[in-house]
Amino acid sequence: MANHAPALKTTVEKLATLLTSVPDVTESRQVESSVQEFATQMATLARSKNGSRDELIGEIALLLAGSGASPEAVGLVSRHVVAALNEPNGRRATEARATHPIHFLQPISRAAASDNSLADRLATIAELVARAMETDACTIFLHDEATHTLALRAAWGMDPATIGAVTLRPGSGIAGQAAVEQRTIVATDARKHRHFLDHPRLGDEQFTSQISTPMLVNGQGRLAGVLSIHALRKHEASRFELDFLETVAGLITVTIDNERHASQTDNELERKITELATLQRVSRMVASTLDLSEVLKLITEQAVELINAEAAAIFRLPQDQSSADAPRPTIEYRIGRMRSHEDESSRDTVVRDVLRSGVARTRDIAYLDGVSSVFCLPLNTARETVGALCFRMRRGTLLDEEQLGLLQAFGDAAALAIDNARLYQEAIKAIQTQSALVQEMHHRVRNNLQTVAALLSLQLRSEEDAPWTHELREAISRIQSIAAVHDLMSDASRMAGTTVDVIARMVAEDAHSTLIPPGLGIKFDIPVSTLMVPSRQATIIALLINELAANAIHHGFAERTQGTITITARRDGDMAVIEVANDGARIPEGFEPAASSGLGMRITQRLVTSDLRGQFFIVPTEHGTLATIRFPIPPDDLIDPDTPGSYSTGVAGR
Repeated sequence: MANHAPALKTTVEKLATLLTSVPDVTESRQVESSVQEFATQMATLARSKNGSRDELIGEIALLLAGSGASPEAVGLVSRHVVAALNEPNGRRATEARATHPIHFLQPISRAAASDNSLADRLATIAELVARAMETDACTIFLHDEATHTLALRAAWGMDPATIGAVTLRPGSGIAGQAAVEQRTIVATDARKHRHFLDHPRLGDEQFTSQISTPMLVNGQGRLAGVLSIHALRKHEASRFELDFLETVAGLITVTIDNERHASQTDNELERKITELATLQRVSRMVASTLDLSEVLKLITEQAVELINAEAAAIFRLPQDQSSADAPRPTIEYRIGRMRSHEDESSRDTVVRDVLRSGVARTRDIAYLDGVSSVFCLPLNTARETVGALCFRMRRGTLLDEEQLGLLQAFGDAAALAIDNARLYQEAIKAIQTQSALVQEMHHRVRNNLQTVAALLSLQLRSEEDAPWTHELREAISRIQSIAAVHDLMSDASRMAGTTVDVIARMVAEDAHSTLIPPGLGIKFDIPVSTLMVPSRQATIIALLINELAANAIHHGFAERTQGTITITARRDGDMAVIEVANDGARIPEGFEPAASSGLGMRITQRLVTSDLRGQFFIVPTEHGTLATIRFPIPPDDLIDPDTPGSYSTGVAGR
């Protein structure tokens, strides 16, 4: 515009004032006369400045449109200016083109303001823009604010199947970068442009030049979409062509914004609320389990309900893709009536493409009973595409922009649920592997301890009258108690821990072979306990019960032929309480375990206070002696079995 400003701008503004003051410019003689005079002035100006005819007409049209003139007024002025420029004394045929782009503004405006559907209006505009710019293709991407993606909603010169099936992230490709930078990007050699992206199935790799201009809502900077033109041969765009493209982008923006505002009626808002409630409900259901097979089943069932599809299936690629042939997608779960394909490989090709590219696709698939449209949605996580959710649409069903956004949001939730379930399965497998290793460790430790105990028992049998046999029996008993706990922990069902009564029974079973001397009959009374202790405390408790049982046998039942040892366990608030009582000789009043000279009492005192961080008491009772152990247990380690009852066993000495 610099070649003709500011004189041109002042003259156009005066003419625009007249044009906007007349209801019908085609019926006013004053307007006709003024326009003819203006056209003559413009022709003279162009010749005197040796300017481009196209540039001048473009500048006039844009200035008029910017001053509020109607499309009819712009068309009237353009026709008169073209006629004046084409007079014999000034015609410049070398610059003439078949139809000046400015003549397309009026049909583009009519298409934008028509009562047709938005899809039809955008398709018409895409064709008109491509023809006006004399390029080979035009694409219109609309911005979905819910998913922050650009979805292809109209195209001319491209594969029609890509419409509604191709999405872009802002910043991806030349069009995506224009959206981010909010400015027109001219790529004369598109394939060498640093932001060029060869989209699968879009076919834009065949074009040499591309111009992308963002569609922005005036005064808000809010992105409505991106308008792009594509040329097979190198296309050098003039300033006027860029202004024309940006003007059309603004016109489309107004159309889209008006369409969106018009659609937000009470009924539409109610429908959106219902859809969002449905999305929330189905997403919550999908996330309600970590079982992968159940997750896949829920995703498929809820997706069909979400858009009322005829059928749906969820596909994944096999984990083993070492074969030279293209891996065939496998159906993890399907719902809906099954129909036979004419060629199943056509479906597999689409699904495989979606799984590898992470881009949605729509294809018509031939079945034996007819053709149906199939929409495949990739289930993308931040790391990879974990599956493809494919819908067989009901006849006559077309997914609009809002439904696509709804499906995309559901797909994101579904992909996250699949990823969580898969990670959970991997964690379970890792835990199972670790569990097997720990079980094997417990098994080997038990075997080694039993070997040591067996060797000591052989030594004991060979010299039963030696003065150190009592101490040796106690040592063997301690080793067998530890071995018994390791044997218990080698059971997978008890890896997390076990109840105290189970530990006590194992100590009692070992006691008769090592601790109880010949001629002494001991009865162990062990009620069922709901107190569970973790594996790290089980060994200590086994040693404690063994020491207290040994103390009762050797001191409480000295010079007796029978006796009873009662072992109970319970929970008292956040404390565990274990009591070992015997009906033998009573311990002296005021007995202090910490001051005892006996090794067993010192071991007991040290284990309770240092390892369990608890307290130990031993006192005389009316019927014998009672030893009490109190120690804290973390809440997570307390599990209460449901089975009540008691256990009592009598073990007689040899």
